[in-house]
This record gives sequence, structure tokens and C-alpha cells, in this order.
Amino acid sequence: MVGASQEFGGRVFDPLGFSNYASDATLAWFRAAEIKHSRIAMMAAAGWMVQKNGLGLIPYPVGDSFLSGEHAGEVHTLSKDPFEAAMQLPAGGWWQLFFSAGVIELWTEAQKPHYMKSGNMMALSAFDGIGFKADEKMQLKELKNGRLAMIATMAYLASTINPAFVPLPMP
Repeated sequence: MVGASQEFGGRVFDPLGFSNYASDATLAWFRAAEIKHSRIAMMAAAGWMVQKNGLGLIPYPVGDSFLSGEHAGEVHTLSKDPFEAAMQLPAGGWWQLFFSAGVIELWTEAQKPHYMKSGNMMALSAFDGIGFKADEKMQLKELKNGRLAMIATMAYLASTINPAFVPLPMP
């Protein structure tokens, strides 16, 4: 399994020792979850920085319709603060996000042969359909960047909840 790196003495990152007790199929499922969560965390970290710096100010219509009603043509803009922007996002926006995530999840789980049976983590690659084949070095880079993004996203979240949680000030 990809993941052995020099930072961990040439071993796979497994601080809780799951590999000592889990089957190969279960480890493949754990790795798939790690890759999927890593990709989401990379998008979240980038999105947080974009929104916080005012580059992702998304306009959305006021009221039920942009074209009709008493507020026709009026727009609001989401806040620069990612938490406030999430609360301001209309329900339709959340449904679009959940639907898109569900479609992607169904697509990756429907790939044959399934990664839990074959151990082939390439089935999770979003780039396979366009001819991009990631070697083990690229897969390791994706894992490391994803783990860092998970830490960064949690630091952004912790800093927003209570600035004292993060030792250095975050803008």
C-alpha cells in the first residue's frame, strides 16, 4: 500500500496500528476514506482561503426568484467570513453540494473492479477517465498534501470557533 515515507522511517503512516488487525479489504476501505477526505479537505482549505480574502464573494438572488417578485434583480453577496457565508447560503445551494458529492461517491463506488476486492487504489483517481495515470510517487504526494490539508482545515475551523485554540494569529 502506498504511504511508506521517510518521515515515518520507511513505514506506512499508521499511528493506531490498524494494519495489525484489519484485513486487506478493510485497509483498502480505510485508505479510500482517507483519500476522499483528503481531497475534500484540500478543496475546503483552498476555498476557506479564497473566501477569507474576499475572492469568492458569490452573488445570489434575493427572494424566491431573480426574475420576478418584489425583489426582482436584487442580489446579495456572501460574507467574507466562511462561517457566515455558509449560514447565508440558501438551501438550494446546500442541496446542490450534497447532490454533487453523492453523484461523485456513487461513481467511484461503482467502478469495476472495486478497490476493496482488487486493492487497486487507482480506481479512486478522478483523472483516470482523461488518461492521467498517477504512479506511486504522485499517490504519496496526494496523501501527504491531503493530510496537511486536513490539519489546515481543522486549524481554520478551530481559530474561528476560538482564536485562542491556535497559538499563532491567523488573519
